[in-house]
Amino acid sequence: MKALSTFLVVCVSATACAAMVSPRLPEPEWPDREAATNAALPVATWQKHGHFDVQMSVAAGTNLVQLAFGHDADGDGELSRAETALVVGRGFADAFVEDVAARMRYVEDLPPAAGRRGLGWRVFLHADGAPTGLSATNEAGVAVFTEWRHAPPAWSFDPSWDTVRVVSAGPDDADGCVRVEIGPDGTLFIMR
Repeated sequence: MKALSTFLVVCVSATACAAMVSPRLPEPEWPDREAATNAALPVATWQKHGHFDVQMSVAAGTNLVQLAFGHDADGDGELSRAETALVVGRGFADAFVEDVAARMRYVEDLPPAAGRRGLGWRVFLHADGAPTGLSATNEAGVAVFTEWRHAPPAWSFDPSWDTVRVVSAGPDDADGCVRVEIGPDGTLFIMR
């Protein structure tokens, strides 16, 4: 017991004498901010037209934009993570899709674009709302996620989705706007 108490005193004494110095972190090179909004989606128009469209256009300075789709079960007008079924987004050099229930994220690497970046996502639907085809393209019209073209995953659309949450992150500058159009009804978001 005496050896243990002597050891503790030596350890405490040694650490008490050492000065702790934390270096100051440099200021970030890219000022960043996040903006988010939620909106109700008119579900009936998707079944009427036989497809569900998302077109997003992201300014060169924006780091990413992501759209979360799901059912607002608690009716508070905001889509929580627990209510989210699908996330579709565009980053600086990639496009991504997430099946939230399965915790699976699919990423397609894309070459960095000099100007605005974009992602088009169209799911073709059967009369009952089941996905039958998928077309996804980048800002240049180049196909992405081609493995789902003729056999889209069941989680790529659900007729019960009634809410979308749009999140954008990037610098707060004049070119930092995000344009998202969800169709075929033409719901439009423009965020700065």
